[in-house]
Amino acid sequence: MFRVSELGLRLKTAREEKGYSHEELQKITKIQKRYLLAIEEGDFSKMPGEFYGRAFVKSYCEAVGLDPEMVFEEHHDELPKPKREPTDLPPRVNRSKPKTVKKKSKMSSLIPTLIAILFIIAIATAFWFMRLDSGSDSAGVSREESQSSSEIDMIDSVNNNEEEENEPVINGNVDNNANSNENGTNEEPENENANNEEDEEPAEQTLSLEGTEGNRSTYNLSDAESFEVTMEFTGDSWLAITNGDGDELHQGTHSDGDQESFDFSEESEVTFNMGNVRTAELYVNEELLEYSSDDHRQYIIIQNSDS
Repeated sequence: MFRVSELGLRLKTAREEKGYSHEELQKITKIQKRYLLAIEEGDFSKMPGEFYGRAFVKSYCEAVGLDPEMVFEEHHDELPKPKREPTDLPPRVNRSKPKTVKKKSKMSSLIPTLIAILFIIAIATAFWFMRLDSGSDSAGVSREESQSSSEIDMIDSVNNNEEEENEPVINGNVDNNANSNENGTNEEPENENANNEEDEEPAEQTLSLEGTEGNRSTYNLSDAESFEVTMEFTGDSWLAITNGDGDELHQGTHSDGDQESFDFSEESEVTFNMGNVRTAELYVNEELLEYSSDDHRQYIIIQNSDS
């Protein structure tokens, strides 16, 4: 015959006084019905691990209005003994997944040098044209000084005739230049609009903590093109994932070196029931989520604003 569990009987009585069925208690605690039955029967061998026996009992007590610390003290002989935490476990620090840095191409590194060379060439060309114009003017003055007064008069007469003939052409050129300037002015806003469009950059995603109540923390994900999650484990940890409708998306026990990836882009809310956050890192679109509490057992709720 099995020994009646006083702890299990006490928890079962408290549950019945609250009027909870096993299914209702499962939704409140996020603990599967089979584990709730095992706790009431005092059979902790059915737990996914030794650590989870005490963690599940604590959640059960909180759900039915019992003080977990008092229950642990009065029924310590029925509970599984807690394991000593490894002393060599390094503290969790702010870490982020290394991001790939794109190396600048060889051509992009040469752009400043090419710009400087082109600038020097432009200055040298302008200086050469200025010297050329200055030399032409000096030569013209020398030739004019050597000519006789009669030749000068003849040249002046010819120049006067040419100026009268070329006057309409000059006016035409002025009109053309004015039209060109007007066209150029009209094109400037279009170029400015194009530059403004190129300068616009997509908004970066925001993963912010909305609030914490007990061991439940709610985060909000916004301005994200996707909702992809990667879990990396450095030790034993139990994990269960449900969506906003309570549908179970994943459940299992993981160990050191395990990695899981999920795409929740179609979900508006996802809850991570984590048995030991100290051995599990959670990345959202390659951004490390910072836990708001150091408790082993936590519920991480992420609301996707862009779904």
